[in-house]
Amino acid sequence: MSDPESRSTPPDLRLVTKSDCDHGDHHLAVDVLRALRQLERRIRTGHLDPVNIRDVQQLAALGLAQHGRGGWRPTAEGLAYLERCRSDKALGPEGFA
Repeated sequence: MSDPESRSTPPDLRLVTKSDCDHGDHHLAVDVLRALRQLERRIRTGHLDPVNIRDVQQLAALGLAQHGRGGWRPTAEGLAYLERCRSDKALGPEGFA
């Protein structure tokens, strides 16, 4: 059995299993998706849970978050991405309601 994180994998990269990925356009890792949800919650409630800066920087690189005067915020594309995730869950694993 081969090790998925063998010596050929650079030490600063880790492989993300399919189960750890979201099924959206950008295939976000669970931690990055959680950070996006926390930023969205900040807009709704005004309360921000701590987020990992690397996760938020990945969101920014994808255009899903941006930093402004009030700190990190999801972009319109980030909010649309979350909405697609919600509708995908509502449809269920086979895509049916």
